Amino acid sequence: MKRLTNHFKTVFPLLLCLLFVLPAKAASVSSESPHYFIIDSWVSGFIAGLTKTKEKRWKAAWKRANLSAKNDARIWGGLFVSDTNSSSGKRFLEVTSRWTYQGPQTGIGFFMAHFYNTVLCKVNTVSYPNGSTLLNMNVGWTGICFGNYILAKKNCTPSPDNRIFQHEYGHYLQSKRMGFAYLIRVGLPAIMSKGDHDAHPVEVDCNREGFLYFNRINPAFQNDSAYYDKKGWDFLYNPFPDSIGVKKISGKNTFQYLNFRDSLDRQRIESLKVKAKWYDYAGWLVFPSPAIIGVCNAAKYNKVQLKQREMLNALDSTPTIPR
Repeated sequence: MKRLTNHFKTVFPLLLCLLFVLPAKAASVSSESPHYFIIDSWVSGFIAGLTKTKEKRWKAAWKRANLSAKNDARIWGGLFVSDTNSSSGKRFLEVTSRWTYQGPQTGIGFFMAHFYNTVLCKVNTVSYPNGSTLLNMNVGWTGICFGNYILAKKNCTPSPDNRIFQHEYGHYLQSKRMGFAYLIRVGLPAIMSKGDHDAHPVEVDCNREGFLYFNRINPAFQNDSAYYDKKGWDFLYNPFPDSIGVKKISGKNTFQYLNFRDSLDRQRIESLKVKAKWYDYAGWLVFPSPAIIGVCNAAKYNKVQLKQREMLNALDSTPTIPR
């Protein structure tokens, strides 16, 4: 996680600037100018296959070129997919919001998806689970989500039972709910997290979103019989705080278990909801206010986490009285 955080601490400010540079650049180009896409991915894929393979290079080049071109087309298609579990009206609003309400993060996700496919040739497959666009890639970090674009490593599959997809899809749900505020309230604070990343409020809220969503669309998603059968919510990998749920022990590990069918548990999990503030939206009126407000939000969260860590350390260092 630290490797991923350091990577995006460098890339994120650049991507934020591109949101303002690219529209201006596009406006200065004549609408009659030809725009090429898919072909560039095919060419870069061909070169990558030719240079990175020691045997049967021409065959590998054609295979990689066709794969990159296919991925390119599907990345574009990701702008128009929607969640089939929603009504027609909600699906229309979901797609429309990508160009408006979720515009900033959609732009970053779209740009990053093409970068990893066309420039780095790291993308294996592109799928559309539950209205998201999941890129299965050859990368060393776990995953990240911008808008409906989820970029993740190879063992992330488009299944609700997959622990990586569960969490990253929760970020997409946050994006749909918060819109313009997502990068400021969730994105930057998560990337700049200095405490326990899994315990960060925006990450816990992400788990809350995913847990509630997958249980709502599939009543059979909740799995009470076994915790390590790779079915249902992964409470160990996508944890909830000790303040809610019931502590369970499995081997050397402990985790907080929540029962979606329990109305009290559902009420408690709602208490973990992170809400955007009015200034998270207003910040977009003047650049670079989004970055400044995001950094301030991150600092506030880090301060709270640091205080909690100090309290836990103090409790751990308290000497026990022998009986």
